Amino acid sequence: MTIPTPSRSGSPESPALRVSLAGTPQGPPPDAEAAIAAALENAMANLNAASDSSAPEAGSTVPDSARVFALFAAMSSARSRRDAVVQFVQFLCSQSEGAVRCGLGKGRINYLFDNRLGWLGPESSVHQQFASSWDAPSRREDDPIIDGPSAFLRGEIFEIHLPQPDGTGRCVVWIDGNDGSLPSLTWLQSVVPAITAVLWSRPSRSWPNFAIRLARRTSISLAVAALIVGLLAVWPVHYRVPCTARVETTRQRLVSTPFEATLLKTHVKPGDTVKSGDVLLELDGRPLRLEREATAAEMQQVAKEHDVALATRRIADAQQAALRKEQLTRQHDLLTDRLGRLEVTSPIDGVVVSGDLEKFVGSPLELGQALIEVAPMNQMVIEVEIPEYEIGYVRAGADARLKLDAIGGKSIRSPLSEIYPSAEMRDERNVFVGRIAVENPQYTLRPGMRGEATVYGPLRPWAWSWIRGGVERALWWIGY
Repeated sequence: MTIPTPSRSGSPESPALRVSLAGTPQGPPPDAEAAIAAALENAMANLNAASDSSAPEAGSTVPDSARVFALFAAMSSARSRRDAVVQFVQFLCSQSEGAVRCGLGKGRINYLFDNRLGWLGPESSVHQQFASSWDAPSRREDDPIIDGPSAFLRGEIFEIHLPQPDGTGRCVVWIDGNDGSLPSLTWLQSVVPAITAVLWSRPSRSWPNFAIRLARRTSISLAVAALIVGLLAVWPVHYRVPCTARVETTRQRLVSTPFEATLLKTHVKPGDTVKSGDVLLELDGRPLRLEREATAAEMQQVAKEHDVALATRRIADAQQAALRKEQLTRQHDLLTDRLGRLEVTSPIDGVVVSGDLEKFVGSPLELGQALIEVAPMNQMVIEVEIPEYEIGYVRAGADARLKLDAIGGKSIRSPLSEIYPSAEMRDERNVFVGRIAVENPQYTLRPGMRGEATVYGPLRPWAWSWIRGGVERALWWIGY
């Protein structure tokens, strides 16, 4: 839109000034642009009349019309309303030495700009001061009725009201007049409608510069994006096999009941550290002592019978008594051995992994019943469960990355030491189990911990993980 710049009396005609209202992709519609053009033409006529008036108001100084329309051009090219407000405030600062503040909002003030402090937030005392007057403005009898764009003097404050045409938004400018320059701003009344139209023609928010450039070059951007995606899709990377991981001990030992007995006392609980030979629990030996005493008494009786049979030359009875004595001797030795094993000890150094027997004290135990599990904790084994359909991409020695849910920090990277040759059913899935031995000096890893693992296979295109299923089904259907 081109508007001729008015000239003063006796001065040559100034060149036409072009004001563009399409500075951003969100420019005003054609009907709004026509209304803005009419407002600008009206402002031009009023400004020309004010500058050519033969009896100007005392103290009134009308700036050059080219500067005013340069303001219109700057505001119309602003990318957002907030940028247009900054342009308007900077222009007012050139006309007055007082403080200039501008509020922008609706039912409440959303943004406040100060020419010295910039944009102020709700935590600022200045923002709170003007927010209170914004919500409940004080009105005096000599105040004009503000039904549209207006500029008037209220005491030592010059106010400019720029309401949105549809009544949904407000913009108010306050100019401090302590320096006595407010009478020179009365000419603003003639251009306030044009400033209002230009201000509210700007979008409420602006797109970043890079987004605007991309929008102007849509086809090029799409082509570049498609090229990047295509390159990433065929870029060779190590094929990733997602797996589940579980922590297990390297050589755990189960401590079981050496013979049928009653549990008398327990000395450890899960989590305790034990050494080889430490007592884990005690068995009740009273029944064994009674049985051994009975066996010893019977052995003495059989020995006498053996001696009497030999004295009376009853050779057969003497042989039977000797066999009976040998049987009782072996039973006595067995009972003696069991009495020496009433204290069950740990076979290795490690940590008690399971076996809370406190509630079983006084209960009979069966022969071979598992009681306590002891395992070394300084070295652990992580079992990686590889899905059956991915085993063709995994080999022993392949690099793997592990992340356990129970511990944070950096993930564990280590190669697979071995892979079991046969599949197993775990969690209703047929998997192959790979093992990774890791050091555990701080006892951070505990048996039973679960997590996620990624095993890296051969080089394949980056998109192979997503298209592999479809490609293999297509090859199957064509008979490959």
